[in-house]
Amino acid sequence: MDGTVTAWGWSDFGQTNVPANATNVIAIAADGLESLALLKNGTIMQWGQTNVAIPAGLTNVTAIAAGTNFSLALLQNSTVVVWGLNNYGQTNVPAGLSNVVAIAAGGAHALALKQNGTVVVWGAWTNVPAGLSNVMNVAAGENHSIALKNDCTVVCWGDNSFGQTNVADGLGNVKLIAGGGDFSLASRFSTMVMYPIDVTKDLLLIYNTNSPDSSFVLNYYIANRPGVSAANVLGIGCITNEIISRSDFTNQVLTPYLNWLSANPTKHPQYLVLFLAIPARVEDGGAAYPSVQYQLVTDTPPFQPFVTAINMNGTNDCIGYIKKLTSLGTLIYGNSPILSANVNGYARAYLINAARG
Repeated sequence: MDGTVTAWGWSDFGQTNVPANATNVIAIAADGLESLALLKNGTIMQWGQTNVAIPAGLTNVTAIAAGTNFSLALLQNSTVVVWGLNNYGQTNVPAGLSNVVAIAAGGAHALALKQNGTVVVWGAWTNVPAGLSNVMNVAAGENHSIALKNDCTVVCWGDNSFGQTNVADGLGNVKLIAGGGDFSLASRFSTMVMYPIDVTKDLLLIYNTNSPDSSFVLNYYIANRPGVSAANVLGIGCITNEIISRSDFTNQVLTPYLNWLSANPTKHPQYLVLFLAIPARVEDGGAAYPSVQYQLVTDTPPFQPFVTAINMNGTNDCIGYIKKLTSLGTLIYGNSPILSANVNGYARAYLINAARG
């Protein structure tokens, strides 16, 4: 968490000789005989067998990927820059490629995931399966590609000499994917694991458009709670009572949320925060009143989000809670909403994430 890099292994071209000035690193990538590091200031460092220098003036980089001696950079404006070995056209970015949210690189092919959930591939092995959509992440092996869909299932294509595109029967509830030379990996979601958090994909803030107080608390949270300014926001128009009927919950809360997921195929937020004036309980016609939070969890396939609420007794209490978060903790590192309370003398406690407070 100190932003430095450690490398080991074969180093015939110096690919494990990390430059002394490689600090404030927020992402790394490696393949072939070269290594890449993305710095906090949006620039890139490379070392090892660097066939081609980093393009002059390359800045505002948000993600990197490394193929076999070629490299990709995703820019803040959602376009892609590629440089390096080009024996299969792997550095020839398709004309007009835009709205890219994720990238990956294989041996001699490159992948770009677009905001609409579709995948573009260039270089070798470009045969994207017909109709592939609702993708939220991509990965690549030497000569094959992997896509993680919004329903947490996996699609693979390309060379299958070693069964690397034979997705295991019944594989679902997948959270992470990766590709090796001639193999594929998938990690299933676990509620017991604290995954890295990218608030642009993993955090959704839901407020009630029928309540000025709900909007006020939301805006205060975004402006003052460290690490959440880039979170997704969904406004729903629902009743402001504490208890909501089953039909109103479905129509006014659940359906808008599911519609948001459909409209944002590259995102599947793991954390939801409900704000003031969102109903707290659902009337089910019996003695039980399950919480709105619980119903959102159980009605959201395939893996359930962690749902919490900032819905105290009025705006003053909500603001007081947010102020407490701000005063207790400091961001562990710049791109994560995880707060460390121990830096301010509160033992070794951690405020795990934006959703859990």
